[in-house]
Amino acid sequence: MELKLGANIAALRKAKGMTQEQLAAALGISSPAVSKWETNSSYPDITLLCPLARVLDTNVDMLLNYEKILSSDVIEQKLNEILSVARVGRYQEAGNTLANLLHQYPASVELKYEAAGIFTVFEAVCPDATREEKKNWKMQKKELLYAVYKSGVTEYWQPAATALAAMAVLENDLEEAERLLGELPELTSDPTIIRMELYLRRGERRRAVELIQNRLLQLARQIQTCMTCLLDEKLEPDAERALEIGELSRQFESLFFNRTQLSDALKIDLYRRIGKPAEMIENLCWYLETLEVPMQSLNRTLFSAIEIKPESSEELKKLQQIIYMTMQKACKSDDYKNSPAFCEAMKKLKDSLSERK
Repeated sequence: MELKLGANIAALRKAKGMTQEQLAAALGISSPAVSKWETNSSYPDITLLCPLARVLDTNVDMLLNYEKILSSDVIEQKLNEILSVARVGRYQEAGNTLANLLHQYPASVELKYEAAGIFTVFEAVCPDATREEKKNWKMQKKELLYAVYKSGVTEYWQPAATALAAMAVLENDLEEAERLLGELPELTSDPTIIRMELYLRRGERRRAVELIQNRLLQLARQIQTCMTCLLDEKLEPDAERALEIGELSRQFESLFFNRTQLSDALKIDLYRRIGKPAEMIENLCWYLETLEVPMQSLNRTLFSAIEIKPESSEELKKLQQIIYMTMQKACKSDDYKNSPAFCEAMKKLKDSLSERK
């Protein structure tokens, strides 16, 4: 156990968007004193602990919290437990548990970053949540991402800035989006090959293989995203070209992934857009019937060193529920109601959900 007072003060100060000078002014002390606290060169006088806690919106217990280092594995375990509670409809309980965890470890930037993603998952697995609850989740997600962004921690501030820029675009706050994107560094070179050579010269062959395979997977997913963007209706691709891009996307995925549902879903939407209900229903039926295939299974020849965690039955059930409800709402026209194949596929999916209860 270690006293992480300096790290706690720095994290809480940055989360409030305060500078060291502003915190010092609020306490009536010099800014160098705050700097010394945060680097553990000295500690606050005992008479300042209560005012310091009030300014940082916490309490003395949390400020002086002796905490174990929260490892990535422990963070993943705790957040998975929270998600398990949310998936069975107890998302308010899950939210309270998450808030307590964040309060318990205020200096963990990694926890803040990973917790921000939990609120996105909440929206997906809690379709019956109220509009006000969803608005609150979005607000909490944004607050966490800004705290991570302001922390300046190299590993997390850039993805946090990217996520915040995406939220700003959706909210039509284009100036903020441009500001955030402007702070991201331009990629001028890729050090992957140099790092691979470094590992090989150290005799760390396994590590070199993992590095290359993870970089390849990252690039494959980026290309997959770009190809999907080319199909955006706002870019106005014509029907023939859109189908060709969709087929190329499927071919590309087949090189890296044994099975994904992205190209299947894209094909369904493409047939809807170009007014071919028969082809859409055919692909939709196949899509529904193959939901039990893992969402994404990597090509083991290319990605032998990457561990893929299988989806749990609970995750699969929730995915089926979301798709079933979506199909019920979206497919109300006679084109679907009069299709025996579509009705049979929906019945099969409903029966599967009943069996999993």
